[in-house]
Amino acid sequence: MLVVVKEKKGPGYALKDVPMPAVGPDAILIKVKAVGICGSDIPIIKGVRDVPIPLIPGHEFAGEVVAVGANVTRFQAGDRVTPGLVIRCGHCLPCREGLESLCDNILETGIHVDGAFAEYVAVPEQTVHHLPAGMSYEWGASIDPIASAYRPVKKAGIGSESTVIVFGPGPIGLYALQVAKAEGAARLILVGIPGDEGRLALGRELGADYTVVYDPETFVPMVTKLTGGLMADAVIEATGSEKVFNTCIDVLRKGGRLCVAGITHKMAEFNFAKVVRHELKVEGSICYTWMDYRESLALVASGRVKVDPLITHRFPLRDFARALEVIDRRESIKVMLYPDK
Repeated sequence: MLVVVKEKKGPGYALKDVPMPAVGPDAILIKVKAVGICGSDIPIIKGVRDVPIPLIPGHEFAGEVVAVGANVTRFQAGDRVTPGLVIRCGHCLPCREGLESLCDNILETGIHVDGAFAEYVAVPEQTVHHLPAGMSYEWGASIDPIASAYRPVKKAGIGSESTVIVFGPGPIGLYALQVAKAEGAARLILVGIPGDEGRLALGRELGADYTVVYDPETFVPMVTKLTGGLMADAVIEATGSEKVFNTCIDVLRKGGRLCVAGITHKMAEFNFAKVVRHELKVEGSICYTWMDYRESLALVASGRVKVDPLITHRFPLRDFARALEVIDRRESIKVMLYPDK
């Protein structure tokens, strides 16, 4: 089968023909029909993120079951499915508390074990969900980023009178915007940087009441004016930039909540005095649980979260280099790959 494989440390990858994966007793072999390129795949390809070598990346995918292991009971050949990336141990304290994304022994498909930049991939039954009737493989391949956006919005406790600010109009931010709207947020503000004008325009189509190109000098006064001085009930941080944390704090009302979904790679200054004085709630959000994934499937199936507007480019897997080029040039929002084309 054709795969994209990370063969050595440092930048680069290889397109290779390799044997199909074996199917263990608790595993499902899936023919990959669509797989998205996640922002977290890029540091792996560029050699910035340390991963086991060799590794086939890719974790945002959907496909058709072609074989199942002897112990598999919920799936059979021909089923249309989408797996989450979290492979939990099921025994540690976080797992027992239902926090499988915090599993002490976590493995992640496409990060710790071979993933879906391949024609076929074998995954544990525990990670897999049936696709609802009529749902396309592209939609199924988009549930992973939707679930990653659903979790911080869920943590934010958004209500029908909430003002929500989403920092970052990438896939996670645009999905968080839609989830917050589905949760009933009264006012949605989407924030980007120069060059994000197209993504911000899409955000308005997807439900943002206001879109803003971030200026550190004018942003807080603008939010003050937009909210009549009440400020935001919740902020979803989906940029991964260490430069915006204090601004996130400054635009929250007393008792407001900041949920951080973007992963920053640098130390950030943070106004903890304001966190204390205003009793702000600051939470991180990593990946998702099995139930988050299931609920995200329902959001897409019901039409409350839209996928198609975010898919800007489509390539066969063998054209992986072209896919990376449009990502590097920031021309894309979500790039989808097709291993069987």
